[in-house]
Order: sequence, then structure tokens, then C-alpha cells
Amino acid sequence: MNRYFALIAIAALLISGCKSSQTSTSAPKAASKSSLTDVQKSEVTYLFFNANKEKLLGNYNNAADLFAEVIRKDGNNAAAMYELSNIYVEQKKYSDALFFSKSAYLIDPLNPWYTLSYADILQKNKKFDESADVISKLVTAYPDRVDYYYEWASALLYAEKPAEAIKVYDKLETKTGINKELSMQKARLYQRMNKNDKAVVELQKLIDSNPADAQSYGMLAELYQSMGEKEKALDTYNKILQIDPENPFIHLSLADYYRNNGDKDKSVEELKKAFQNKDLDINTKLSILGSYYALVELHPELRQQAMDMCKLLIQAHPSESRAHSVYGDFLNQDKQANEALAEYKIARDLGSKDFVVYQQILFLEAQVQAWDSLLTESEEALTLFPDQPVVYYLNGVAYAQKKKYSEAVAAYQTGVKLVVDNKNLEVQFYAGLGDTYQELKDFQKSEENYDKALELDPKNANVLNNYAYYLSIRGEKLEKAEAMSAESNALEPTQASYQDTYGWIMYKQGKYKDAKIWIEKALSNTQGKSGTLLEHYGDILFKMGDTLKALEYWQQAKDAGDGSEFLDKKLQEKKLFD
Repeated sequence: MNRYFALIAIAALLISGCKSSQTSTSAPKAASKSSLTDVQKSEVTYLFFNANKEKLLGNYNNAADLFAEVIRKDGNNAAAMYELSNIYVEQKKYSDALFFSKSAYLIDPLNPWYTLSYADILQKNKKFDESADVISKLVTAYPDRVDYYYEWASALLYAEKPAEAIKVYDKLETKTGINKELSMQKARLYQRMNKNDKAVVELQKLIDSNPADAQSYGMLAELYQSMGEKEKALDTYNKILQIDPENPFIHLSLADYYRNNGDKDKSVEELKKAFQNKDLDINTKLSILGSYYALVELHPELRQQAMDMCKLLIQAHPSESRAHSVYGDFLNQDKQANEALAEYKIARDLGSKDFVVYQQILFLEAQVQAWDSLLTESEEALTLFPDQPVVYYLNGVAYAQKKKYSEAVAAYQTGVKLVVDNKNLEVQFYAGLGDTYQELKDFQKSEENYDKALELDPKNANVLNNYAYYLSIRGEKLEKAEAMSAESNALEPTQASYQDTYGWIMYKQGKYKDAKIWIEKALSNTQGKSGTLLEHYGDILFKMGDTLKALEYWQQAKDAGDGSEFLDKKLQEKKLFD
């Protein structure tokens, strides 16, 4: 018995102390009159206690059943109705929640918790007018509760009654005085109602109450601008400069103002002032530069402007890695590979752990053929990002270029296992393995990997070309090589290396006239001099009986510096070796 009454006592405390997300001056209470006996009251209290315990444990269905049992035993138990309605809200059963919430409210209409919960559930049931009416009664009952006025105005806005919401704000203003939050909200509502003149009055009233508040001037200036009152807008912006000359946001606003009015030079000038200001946070600056990145693609004339902004960003935030990485992005976009690489490395050295920064370093080192650096950097990147397949790929490329083919194979084989939903990268891995096994003279594995690459992407011109070229070098499967090379040239008809491959296949098949035509095409599409192409052309000329011309092209190939191992012997003995 003692334990039973102890639980009842605890339950009574829980009932008196139960809370929702709303605040209130008093706790929920049941109806003042009850026909229950003392024993029945004790049973109801005990049930209520257990219902609350289940609710706290997250067992909402059990809690709902117990609260429903409370209501069956005590039809006037508003607290149980209130709690049950909240459980139904959690379960998104808004219609059921409305029934019990309304029941609690009707039993105790002056209880703020019940009233606000009922109003909220009315809104969830799209009954916005009723919700506003319920909260209005709460304001009448508690005229000094400022938060209830805000709830009332919010309900009126849901009901699409902005004019009535403004009246509520006016009532609240008589209690609180001129308030920035209220004035700005009223101004926004007046704008929404196309009553800009009244919005101006509200903002001017706010400014008069606090002439040093730059934000109020800013909103007024934007309002004037939207009204087409350009001179008034500019005058208001200039007042902000007088009040708060170090405020960087005014320069952003002026930049928008001048841009909207067609004065691009002044717009850029104001934007630069904002970027020079260290008080303007770097995230805002990066966001602006992000918009430039897309614009530069469409309007290349903006590139220099973006570059200038990047330099100002670095001047204002020299130790911020993101400042250097974004400059690297723009330099890379402008095809300034070495300069971009330098900025990405600064970002990395300043502590950036952004994978994109490391990836860009590796890509650019491959692009500028800095193989030693690529090998070192990719090894370091693997320790930081061991699950990134692209790092293994570039590590393999570096090893292959350093003629460490076994290490390249190991990198490719590890990396390809990590590829997920990236067919293009998977193709590159198999192509790399095909190239590397060719160098290791494991021709069977070379062909197997080329075949895997083409199975994934049958129209990959680079794989088709390399596969065909190495077959031609070995003099094997020349018909297959010819078909693949023809396909690569159809896909990319001005690629000199592909034309050279096709010409060399013709040469291997003894079709010297066709070979000569294709190598001449390749030479015409090559920028600078290619020793391989020039030597191939010399070989064809020799086969066609023009020894003097052949010697001339072999010499040009030697001068270009990248001929075959037989080139010197050809020149010395004046005959063909291959």
C-alpha cells in the first residue's frame, strides 16, 4: 500500500509538472468538478502516470492506449486529452489529434498550453481562420503576453490576412514601443500588399527611433530601388556610408545598385572595396566568386575581373587556404596550369585537407608532365585518401612514366577495385593496364585489359588507337588493328596520333601509298615536330624508293629528339632497320 500511494504521489507531481514545447504561466489542469470517487481518482492518476512513463520511453502506441483509458474513466480529464493529441501529432494523425485537442481546449479554454496546441493542430488541418480566432481569445485573456501577439499575427499570415496581422503588430507596438523586428515585418508585409508608401513610412519611423542603425537604412534603400526611386536609394546608401563607413555590406549593396542601373565600372569598384575589407567574411566572398566562375564561361570578358577579386581576396585573407584554392580554380579555368598548380600547393601547405585540392595538384602535375613531383605527391595523397581510386590511377601514371612498370601495374590493380559507379575512370584503369603490360611485354594481359576497357566503352577513341598501335608495332592481328584505328579516326578525325597509327598499320600491311597519305595528314595536324611521325614518314619514303628524302626526314626526327632506337643506325648505314 505504501508503494502504491508513493506512485500516486509521484504521478500527481508529474501531472502538475507536465510540459509541452509551449511556455505557460500555469500547468494544465483537469476540470474543476468531478464525480469520481477517491478510489477512481487514484486509479486515473496511476494510469496517467504509466501513460506518461510510456511516452517518455518512446512507446507512443502504449502511451496512447493508456491515455485513452484515462479518458474513458474520466471524461473530463483535459490533461490526458492534451497528451493524447500530442502523441497523434507525433504520429502525423492530425485529424485524430484535432478531436482530442479541441476537447481539452473546450474543457479548459483559458489554459495557454491547450489553446496554443489546439491552434497549432488547427493549422496542421489547414483550418487557419479558426486557429487565428482561437489565439485571439488567448490574447484577450493574457493581454500582457507579448509572445501570444506574435502567435496571433503568425496565424493570421497563415490565413492569408496580412492586413489583420499588421493590426496585431500595431497593438503589440503600443505595448513594446517601436521595435526593429516589428517595423521590418510590417514593412515587408506592406511590400507584399503592394503598399510601398506605407512600407517607407514604417522604415522611416524605425530610422527616426534609431538614426544610427545601418540595417534599417539598407532595407529602406532596397525598397526605394524596388520602387524605381534611384536617387532616393543612392542617397540612402550614402547615409549608411556616413553612419558606418567600415561596413563592408554597404559596398556590396552599392555594387548591386550600380549593376542594376547599368554602371558596371562603379559596380566593380564597390565590389572591390568590399573584397578589400577584412571584416567581410570569406564565405560571402567565396560565394560571390562562385557565381563568377559560371559567368566567366559565358562572358570571358569577366575573367580579369574575377582574377582581380581573387587577388584582393588573398590580400585580405593571406593565410586562408580557400582563398588560394579558389584562385587556383580560376587560373586552371584560364588554362594557366603552372600558376594554378602553385596556388593549389599553397592551399595545401596552409593546411587544406580538401580532397579536391590534392586532386587538382595531381591532375595539373600530370598535365605539365612533372612526373617526379606527381610520383611524390600521389604517394603522399595515398596516405591521406587511401580510398580514392583516382589517386591510385595517377600514381600508376607516374610510375609508368618513370618506367617503373611493375609498380604502375600494382597501383592500377589496387585502384580499379575501389571504383564505384564511375565507368570512365574504370576504363582509364584498364587502358593503363593495357599500356603497362605492353611495356612489360606481357601481350596477353595487355590485350585482356584493352578488351575490358572496350567492353565498358566501345567508342573510346584513345583506347582503340593505343590497342591498334601496339598490335601494329608487333605486326599482329593487323586486320583487327586496322578496324580499331579506322574507328578511332572516325570518332576524332583531326587527331594526329590516330592518323599516324592508321598510317603505320598501312605501312605494316605494305600499303605504302595509303600509309604516306595518312602520315602526311598526321604531320599537317601536328603542332611542332614529332620525331616519331617524321621517322615513320622517312621509313615510308625509303620503302617507296626515295632514299634521299627518307634520310632527310630521319635527320629531322633525330633533331626533334624522340625517334626510335634504330634511328641513328638508319642514318649511319643509310638503310632501313626496324
